[in-house]
Amino acid sequence: MPLEEYGVAMDDDTLTEFLESQGLGTLALGSERGGYAFPVSYGYGRSRDRCIFQFAFGADSTKASFIEADNPVSLSVYEWESITEWRSAVVRGTLHQIPDSQTATAAGIFAAHAKIASLDVFQQPLEELDLEWYELRIDDKQGRQGAP
Repeated sequence: MPLEEYGVAMDDDTLTEFLESQGLGTLALGSERGGYAFPVSYGYGRSRDRCIFQFAFGADSTKASFIEADNPVSLSVYEWESITEWRSAVVRGTLHQIPDSQTATAAGIFAAHAKIASLDVFQQPLEELDLEWYELRIDDKQGRQGAP
């Protein structure tokens, strides 16, 4: 079956609105050791075309070791209602820690657009986790949706 029968590409405005409205996705990180993907809350910042994350790191964090590898990352976001009513997007770019002087702006974007995932996955109290703000600087983004 040709790719065109599996939906249509989103235009830029539709893709931007979709990324702003979702707030949850799967972030995939890679290194020479392989890949690591995890569900993540995010806020999409339209003005600078970036995704904002607040990561929690425990001791010996796998996530931290993959972020330190400084490789390209991908964020996948989707919404599925039925076989004809669906939307998905893939955002590619690089992660950068947000300086303390810019965390208030980042937190505002995150608060406005993220859907908060639970921190219950960690085996230690929240006070023992390191919380840090990161941005995904977007190099490429694409979206598809069910054909109208």
